[in-house]
Amino acid sequence: MSDDVGFASAGACHRRARRSILGSNQRVWRLPEGTMGDNGNAGLGAPELAANEVLRSIAAGAATLAEGARGDGVRALQEALGAIGAIGERMTADGSFGPKTRDAIVALQAAEGLPQTGVVDAATIAALDRHLARPAAPRALALEEAMAKAAGLSPDQVAALGRTSPAVQASAGPSRNDEGYFKDGDKLPQVVPGAEPDPDAPPPAVDSVGDRPAATAAGALAADRSARLDEVRRALRGDAPALAALDRLLAAGRLHAGALLPNLATMAGVQRDPKLVLEGGIDPHLVLAQAIRHVDNPLRVKQGACHGTCGAGTMEYVLLRVDPAEFVRILDGITREAREVTLRSGRALRMPRNAILRDASGRVDIDRLLQSALMNHATAMSWIFDYDNPEDNDSFWAALGGDSRVPLGNFTSLFQDIMGGSYTSVSSLLRSGASVAADVAAAMERGERVPVLLKWDGGYHWVVAEKIERGADGAPASVILRNPVGSDSCQGPPPRAPVPERGGRFRMKYADLAAHINGATLRG
Repeated sequence: MSDDVGFASAGACHRRARRSILGSNQRVWRLPEGTMGDNGNAGLGAPELAANEVLRSIAAGAATLAEGARGDGVRALQEALGAIGAIGERMTADGSFGPKTRDAIVALQAAEGLPQTGVVDAATIAALDRHLARPAAPRALALEEAMAKAAGLSPDQVAALGRTSPAVQASAGPSRNDEGYFKDGDKLPQVVPGAEPDPDAPPPAVDSVGDRPAATAAGALAADRSARLDEVRRALRGDAPALAALDRLLAAGRLHAGALLPNLATMAGVQRDPKLVLEGGIDPHLVLAQAIRHVDNPLRVKQGACHGTCGAGTMEYVLLRVDPAEFVRILDGITREAREVTLRSGRALRMPRNAILRDASGRVDIDRLLQSALMNHATAMSWIFDYDNPEDNDSFWAALGGDSRVPLGNFTSLFQDIMGGSYTSVSSLLRSGASVAADVAAAMERGERVPVLLKWDGGYHWVVAEKIERGADGAPASVILRNPVGSDSCQGPPPRAPVPERGGRFRMKYADLAAHINGATLRG
């Protein structure tokens, strides 16, 4: 992201407050030609400032510049701001002191502890002169810190802006995804303070499916893995629930081999999309912390109240159970600046911008972000419309506009892209429910978790079939499934009953599964 885009976002959030400081009748100084400071270059060390008479006069205390001013002095000011990364490449130094120039000045003043007036005075010019005198490498970081402070971020959020890996630094530059990003910046909602309440949720002591990994005597981590684990711990910034979850993963031997720990370390070492902070108020470490806790206990996954994301929530839950390392890789990709990741099939999964702002759905941030990305590719009208998380109210009209509902075929296509291998759809529209249920039962016998679409309380609902239970005669008797809502009162059709650990899991008779199944996605 260019710094110009960042400052525009800070301006969108705080422009009203700044205007109240200056007042509506702010005076704009314009200097007559030939005006010069009393002491030659007024002590300015940077040639790009000292060469301009207007800026020398400001440094000498003889004048100021403010929004609305025009001329060579403004142009020289803009070029100096651009040299330290305060104004992005796409903004031309045109000699017109507009809102973006003002945003850059306010951020610079904030970084230097000066009054955030947006007016260029002697103290502000002196601060800019000091920035220009610094080595080139620290300049971009200093201005990102200024941007963060101007946006009212916490010290941890400011510090996190500098946690960019060398590989990302080498490829840094304006992103094509940010072209024109803040043309509608004034219309963006304000940052929502605070995350969704998210109490500690270790795996339940009771497990009806029997999939809790038992602790193993795995021994010490290899040296390279131990170093990666330390990277993850540092990135969690003292988040106690996430650190406890990480310790449980370690004790269970889940970090000793495979891609899970390397993927977590990669995620810990790469900066998240700054828009997560600036628009959504999401602390940079929070995405990593929530990912670790989801891997530790996938029953945390929630669909979201009044959102038609049951298909996405089901897909997220199965991925966590079957391949948590891939879950981390995908989440890492969609929360970087490009908001995009390449799936195993070669197709791209992209998170829509409107997923960033927190909503009232009751989901933690990573559920909202990932489910919105999945919905963007799998809704009934995804070939025409982008998914709009704020407009998804799980209604018919939302589905018609592409903002709700994942049909069977779309689900299977994206599920195959994410999981790898070959998957197919089976439907009770073409076969009997008993035949479809038998295929689901056979898949569960092979240890698979099967996404199934059930007739549900007058509509349809995606759930996960996790375990088949057989009677004394060997015939299927009941099935344990999981509701992506994350809880289930077990009221209304289809008939079902809760299991001890709850978390959205329930048990239903096999005959009721056959009577209510509409379709399923099966391997092969």
